[in-house]
Amino acid sequence: MDMSKDHKFFLKALLVFLIFIFGFSGVARTVSGTNMPFAAVMSGSMEPTIPTGSLLFIQKVSGEEIVAGEKPVGDVIVFYFPDTKITDYFLFAVYDPVPWSHRAIDKEEINGKYYILTKGDANVYPDGNPYNPKSWVPEDRVIGKVVWYVPYLGYPFIWIKNPLIVFGILLVLVILIILPSRFCILVRKIENKKAL
Repeated sequence: MDMSKDHKFFLKALLVFLIFIFGFSGVARTVSGTNMPFAAVMSGSMEPTIPTGSLLFIQKVSGEEIVAGEKPVGDVIVFYFPDTKITDYFLFAVYDPVPWSHRAIDKEEINGKYYILTKGDANVYPDGNPYNPKSWVPEDRVIGKVVWYVPYLGYPFIWIKNPLIVFGILLVLVILIILPSRFCILVRKIENKKAL
């Protein structure tokens, strides 16, 4: 197999990988019912229940379906605060800042809308004022509940948010795409010189 065939094989493998990733993302979004079927835990606020760096698998739920209560009864939900900006692109939802994952410890319905009081298992205080449900997380800010998680599998998703790491990955990919063809040209030049 000469280098041009290796180069083509690499490009085909990369294309298949990208199709798999986008396909998997689309299927996961459909099955979970949310634009964000996965999230990485970036802090220790849910330890020891859910370790930092865990990859969360999220299922969409309504405010009515959320079970509220102290550990271990309450659902662990993934949400973003009311002042958080969200942008939805074709296949990806971009959250600024990243969503939180805390346990629902109380909820209250006000004018047909649920408000959820949340708290990290490792935190002393809840995220909102326990006496003012309007300061709690409104149900339209809940992405979903955590159905299961894989410890430490979320670290690559955390690292990929670092621009230097993204640049390094792109640089390696460019080198892997360009280098084989350049090497093939060099080998041909050497073979041509030997033939003379």
